[in-house]
Amino acid sequence: MAELRTSIRPRGPVQSRATSVYGIGDVLFRIGNGGAGATGLIEALATDYLSTLPQARSIEWICNHSLNTQVALHRGHIDLALTYEREREHLAEVEGWSRTAGCVFHDHFCLAGPRHDPADVRSAQSLGDALRRVARKAVFFHSRVDGSATMEKERQLWTSCGLEPWTEESARSWYKTNLETPAGALKGADEAAAYLLTDRSTLLHQTGLGAVSDTVVFVEPTSPDDVLMNSCYALYSPVASAETRTNVAGFLRYLLSERGQGVVESYGVGRCGLPLFAPVADGFARDKLRGREFAGSQTMLPARM
Repeated sequence: MAELRTSIRPRGPVQSRATSVYGIGDVLFRIGNGGAGATGLIEALATDYLSTLPQARSIEWICNHSLNTQVALHRGHIDLALTYEREREHLAEVEGWSRTAGCVFHDHFCLAGPRHDPADVRSAQSLGDALRRVARKAVFFHSRVDGSATMEKERQLWTSCGLEPWTEESARSWYKTNLETPAGALKGADEAAAYLLTDRSTLLHQTGLGAVSDTVVFVEPTSPDDVLMNSCYALYSPVASAETRTNVAGFLRYLLSERGQGVVESYGVGRCGLPLFAPVADGFARDKLRGREFAGSQTMLPARM
């Protein structure tokens, strides 16, 4: 069969080797993802699923951001991709090298920043108003420029309110870019008392680890169709071997089952007091982070406003 071409181009290096291996025995399949792997959800799901099998097997996780996870699927580095970009997912299906199995869990983006809130984002009437306040007062805003879904969403949000600080000479004093991981970007913003767009799961995970202490949430989704939603969809290759497709299909059935969604729903509660993600049926995370701050290893307390 001729190689199926794609117009999707990577941003940065595409990892092809396993970041982690869960279980023992022959590899069942390889799963690609960024944030959910880094926060530990992939490990929790893989470990629980492997415990249901009659013989010892293993699952590999290969870490790339969302765009490069799709490229990894196209190149055959992974067998199952968990990604966050609807337009590229549709394009991959049209090009014939990917099939979409639908939503498997929800994450979302948050506009977060220092507790003392120098831009008075807390009083903003909308997300656009919040971003304009940051720009008007020229207070630090940290931005990832790695081609990730976070970068693309952040630029979409700035553009929608008529601003493109990454192109403006006058913004260089306050709009700071980096090539950090989600966790690294969050920790850097926390140390610099900067605002940023981050995702719920990374923020909860890093506060649970005690890695950030001064960052609070100002804007987050209020409905399943909110612009800040970051729902995760599963993609698989239609040209993989029959055995691989069978193995992936078995895991997807588990992931969308009551048991698998239960792992999603409870993940993070023990450390943070709140789940990091939301199951498919909930539509979005109902437990709000706005007005809370982290205090200790298992409690989210009301923020000092």
